[in-house]
Amino acid sequence: MNTLKSNSHLIILFALSIFTFSCKDDDNGTVTPITIGSSVVINNTFQSDGFTSGTELPVEQLFELDEGALFATSSVTSDTEFPAYLLGLYDVDISENSITYELVAGTDDPTYGALYRVLEPGTFDRYYLNFATPQNVTGFTSDNSSVNLRIDSNTSLVVEIGEGFDFRPGATFTITLN
Repeated sequence: MNTLKSNSHLIILFALSIFTFSCKDDDNGTVTPITIGSSVVINNTFQSDGFTSGTELPVEQLFELDEGALFATSSVTSDTEFPAYLLGLYDVDISENSITYELVAGTDDPTYGALYRVLEPGTFDRYYLNFATPQNVTGFTSDNSSVNLRIDSNTSLVVEIGEGFDFRPGATFTITLN
């Protein structure tokens, strides 16, 4: 009988240790918003009251490219996931706790040089981040009041750059995830 009771305690302790281990994502026991190693696809749309008559269009349509031609796929690592994304416009870095963009195209860039400005009302530059597996993003803060994050689902985040964003070389922003 003691052996049975002893084995029951071991089984319970083992089950609890598996449950505790599976609920932890890092050393302090908190769940991180983004899982390192996750596969993510990025794509871009643009919407402007003046330029697209208020219709959200895939950026490929604006560049007269085939649908999906500017989609990119990467795995979340400690490196920049999307260097020079969108024909050399942004470096996009995704970490466990943040999403950072840096506008890397130069002032004389043949694709973007003539477009640099402070974005006007009714303009939205959206970046869809679609993960292959569910993530744990429940909220965010942005260090730029013209940048928002929309959480469409546990596999889909949308970085939305809008009115007032200073769209010029060297512009950066970070979205901190929780």
